Amino acid sequence: MKRPKLKKASKRLSCSKKYRIEKNVKSHNRKARRDAKKNPGKYNKTKKDPGIPNSAPFKEKILREAELRKEREAEAKRRQKEQRLHEVNKRRSLEGFQNDALQRQKEFEQKASTLTKMKASDSTQTNETSRKAYYKEFKKVVESSDVVIEVLDARDPLGCRCLEVEKTILESGPNKRIVLLLNKIDLVPKENVEEWLKYLRNHFPTVAFKASTQSQNTNLTQCKVPLKTINSQLLSSTSQCVGADNLLKLLSNYCRHNQVETSINVGVVGFPNVGKSSVINSLKRARACHVGAVPGVTKAMQEVVLNKNIKILDCPGIVMVTGTSDAAVILRNCVKVESLDDPVNPVAAILKRCNKEQMMMRYNITNYSDETEFLELLARKQGKLLKGGLPNVDFAAKSVLHDWNSGRISYYTHPPLQDDKASHIGAKIVGKMAQEFDWNSLEEDNMRALNEVAAPSASHAVLYESSGVTMASIETEDAEEMEEDSANFELGEITIDLETKKKKSSKPVKKAPVVKETIEDLVTEGSNIQANKQLKGILKNNKKKRK
Repeated sequence: MKRPKLKKASKRLSCSKKYRIEKNVKSHNRKARRDAKKNPGKYNKTKKDPGIPNSAPFKEKILREAELRKEREAEAKRRQKEQRLHEVNKRRSLEGFQNDALQRQKEFEQKASTLTKMKASDSTQTNETSRKAYYKEFKKVVESSDVVIEVLDARDPLGCRCLEVEKTILESGPNKRIVLLLNKIDLVPKENVEEWLKYLRNHFPTVAFKASTQSQNTNLTQCKVPLKTINSQLLSSTSQCVGADNLLKLLSNYCRHNQVETSINVGVVGFPNVGKSSVINSLKRARACHVGAVPGVTKAMQEVVLNKNIKILDCPGIVMVTGTSDAAVILRNCVKVESLDDPVNPVAAILKRCNKEQMMMRYNITNYSDETEFLELLARKQGKLLKGGLPNVDFAAKSVLHDWNSGRISYYTHPPLQDDKASHIGAKIVGKMAQEFDWNSLEEDNMRALNEVAAPSASHAVLYESSGVTMASIETEDAEEMEEDSANFELGEITIDLETKKKKSSKPVKKAPVVKETIEDLVTEGSNIQANKQLKGILKNNKKKRK
């Protein structure tokens, strides 16, 4: 603002205005720098070539020379490119192409073979260690159990039984008892479950069971409603446990008959992924054990206290000697599907033992002649193609195995027509178990449990031909060899020369460790480690004296 009687305005400012202006300038510069970092091309634009001004002399001549220079550069680039192509074509010929392809194929095959060998060696080592570890846990469970519950899959109970396991349990003690638990009865028709109960009760007491599939950690429900008061809503609900009261009643009858005053240990064994941990969680009504759809979740023995009379011992899945190539073991979900090298072989076993029309209706595909054509049709339907439009057969095979193991393909098996009792089960054992477990009331409880479950009809399920009882040997060779070595260990005769005692000196002498003078003293001492150390010392001294 101009002051009166002055030509020029004053540049003097108030401090507040001056500092406000400085502050605004700083903030503006800060925003500009930040924007320049985010958008570098916005501010760093290259200046446009202004060209040759019109006032410059010889402008047309300069422009013509620039055009000629560009043409010469383009021509030089084109000639260089043609020369390179000509040299490459000279080096290349039909024989060169062939030799190059063969060499690359050999290198690829060598790399693939080395990788497969490394994977096979790693898998065999891990399988051997896991089998030994699982056998030790299984042996612990059998030795410390009074009653052993063998969990069977209701879809294929005969395939889940192993006679060697049952023999091992019965031979471990005269008072050992086996109870068969038919799990997953909601996945098969009721008539089929009744047939299996009639067949299996001739061998051992059998309980029909369905584990709880609820997702909460505690308060898992158990169905205890009487048969007369069951409504349709209860029949349709499939998440609650069925058969837990029957199993607890069976165990309490055993305790009462044998006059057990303290408590009994109940071991739970079976193949991987038959539902052992889920059965324990359903009885405990809480997630006491880890469960999962992948086989081999349980790694070691776990003790769960059910009540003051019953303790349950969870056992890892029984690992048999049969390898992962066995299709029957793969179809029982004992092996991870992702780790299979050849998933087509198990699918071929499924198609061989199932009805073709049912599989065509299940996957909505046309008629097929063999497993390869079936998997090709399924892969094309799923949209899983490789390079060149080839169907991904391995992916389709693994998807079928996932459906088989997860229950999306509902299948069931019929019991054998001839009821041949196993050789390891005597008539006296069966009669004694019938008195201890009260089989008559058990049969009524099983029928009630079947009526409480909404099972699929036989028309919606696939009839599967069972491969029979699993015949395999448990890996006990290492343990037996160790026991034989420890039993046959003998100490030979050793002569020991004792030195004469030295005279006592006034200086303080450190006490030397006591060494046994005779081998009998070493053997009767009871510590193998100390005995071995002392024997080494004795032999070393004798060797020095001989020199």
